[in-house]
Amino acid sequence: MKSKNGTVILLLCLSFALVSCLRNKKTSGGSDPELKDNPDYLTLNEAVAALEIPAAAAKPAEDLPPSPELSAAYRPPFTVIEPIRLFDNLYFVGTTSVGAFVIDTGDGLIMLDTGNGDDDAAIMAEGLKKLGLDPSAIKLILLSHEHFDHYGGVRYLVKNICPGAKVAMSLVGWNMLQTVPVEWAYTGVRPQKVDVYLVDGMKIRIGNETVQIVSTPGHSPGCVSFIFPVTDNGVHHSVGIMGGSAVWPAHTDAHLYKSSVEYFRAYAEDAGCDIGLLFHSREADFTALRNRKPGESNPLVLGTEKFNTIYLQSFRDRYQRIVESGNVSKPNL
Repeated sequence: MKSKNGTVILLLCLSFALVSCLRNKKTSGGSDPELKDNPDYLTLNEAVAALEIPAAAAKPAEDLPPSPELSAAYRPPFTVIEPIRLFDNLYFVGTTSVGAFVIDTGDGLIMLDTGNGDDDAAIMAEGLKKLGLDPSAIKLILLSHEHFDHYGGVRYLVKNICPGAKVAMSLVGWNMLQTVPVEWAYTGVRPQKVDVYLVDGMKIRIGNETVQIVSTPGHSPGCVSFIFPVTDNGVHHSVGIMGGSAVWPAHTDAHLYKSSVEYFRAYAEDAGCDIGLLFHSREADFTALRNRKPGESNPLVLGTEKFNTIYLQSFRDRYQRIVESGNVSKPNL
């Protein structure tokens, strides 16, 4: 009986998935002729329209004071990392605390994360100007997760720099920001609303660029990671960015983190990721690129094998160190 019920449930799930797929394909093809040949991504307008009840993501958030536990390492002023062009269409702006990646789509900019708060956001906006980019051209802000050093600059940017930009994060991340009280990682000025809920496997296209979302909980419940193409002197490559870094010594969080690394690996292999980047980058990460001579290969390109054995392995190693420390809490039964 149990097996029969399981089969029925599986068939129902497959049926719903098929209907949903056909409906989405039909809808996408009808709203944008270009999508008839590319039904696997959403335009920005379609991604916004997918949130059928906007009020579900527009609950005004309080202005929250910094938590007492907030480390001095995350208080301004921060040491600025000189803004840098990483690839033909990808840039990094930020500080030694945390940074953001900005993609030039040819039809506006996509910004991945926003830093700690107003100061970081202002630094990033000025950094874009130094790179010859117009920060007011930011059309989409993708938030990797619901920690203050990644969402902290949203309010400043939308109010002062790019008022037309759409803000996107996962539903779980948004719900966490509506419910979690002032704690170390959930402090500061929170976003007041989001325009797009990021879901696993979602692809959003603006201009010439498509960003794929991969759900990777563990570092935070609503953490997502990103995959997108870049070019270097016209040569095509694929970037993978894990959305979260640290592993927390909690049973569920730690093991979700490990599983998410392997889940992301599968997507990265499928996309041919040969570049791995970090939001918490250091100046040393860009030294070789700054010293690159004409004709030399881009030192940020690892290759597909090293993306797994070096970039992703660093996340596995963090998990292993936490497990071996003996500090991981026991599961709640």
